[in-house]
Amino acid sequence: MAGKGKQTSAERRRERQAAARMAAAKRARKVRLQAAAGVLALAVVGGGVAGAVVHFKGDDTPAKPPKDLSTSPAPSANQAGAPAGKVNCNYVMQPPPPSTAPDSVNPKHPTFPPSVAENTAPAYATLDTSEGQIVWELDAAKAPCSVNSFVSLANQHFYDNTICHRLLNDSEQNLTYATLQCGDPTGTGKGGPGYKFADENLDGAIYTQGLVAMANAGPNTNGSQFFMMFKKSDFDPSYTPFAHILTGMDVLEKIAAGGAAQNPVTQQNDKPNITLTIKTVTISNTPPKGVSTAEPTSYPTPSPTPTKAAKGSKSSTATPTPTPTPTSTPTP
Repeated sequence: MAGKGKQTSAERRRERQAAARMAAAKRARKVRLQAAAGVLALAVVGGGVAGAVVHFKGDDTPAKPPKDLSTSPAPSANQAGAPAGKVNCNYVMQPPPPSTAPDSVNPKHPTFPPSVAENTAPAYATLDTSEGQIVWELDAAKAPCSVNSFVSLANQHFYDNTICHRLLNDSEQNLTYATLQCGDPTGTGKGGPGYKFADENLDGAIYTQGLVAMANAGPNTNGSQFFMMFKKSDFDPSYTPFAHILTGMDVLEKIAAGGAAQNPVTQQNDKPNITLTIKTVTISNTPPKGVSTAEPTSYPTPSPTPTKAAKGSKSSTATPTPTPTPTSTPTP
């Protein structure tokens, strides 16, 4: 019989077994939390993803930047000390996640945009695509740092020969999500320019037909991914509006009519069946010849073409995948 205060070998064995079970449970809980975090990151991107938008989904959790870099950008538009008609912008390095090859999320390695941006000069973007031309008017007055970034990337040919990787065209419970997400050089919803910057122009944001907005992977994670609304979409005001479409809505409607298949990256029915490739993006201070600068009050909407969903795919009602967190793009 064991003396007072002493444990038998059976009691010690039971304690060791209990401790082992607690440790195993703790490890399992950690794995579940990590998995949930990964799923959540994808849900907001794309990639943005939608992002992208989604967010625009398809982004991984951002890696912690070096100590000399801020983990979250200062307000995007800051006029303190800037010349008249300009604002200061803060672009922050966005390293790829650990164990991720930098070229897999930032294959083009663009330089950072200028730190001082115009907020009064008019600007237009002409996207020459595989299905026709799309022309935007950029809104530097309300989103100067977003426009500054887009113009810088376009002038560096960052968007040349990239595809629009995510299509949302869904309605559920009187909510509509109708966007095409682009701007990821990897075509996965996880790529971006290697930097991020803060949100702008969100107060009262309404995602009307023809609006162009930044995809992201959470607050203040804008990068290169954007999404274009071909119908009014019921997103929360979380994606920076920075342009509107002047011509080319027929291009978006053609992609939408083609439907979508299951996307192996997002596991959602959001991969466009018709691939839209952005061949080049040209920036100008005047609109292209023959293009009216009056924002359309409505766009013609052709009769939808019925399409069959990919076998085994599920409809996607998630928000856009905004831009990848690795480099901060993406995915409504």
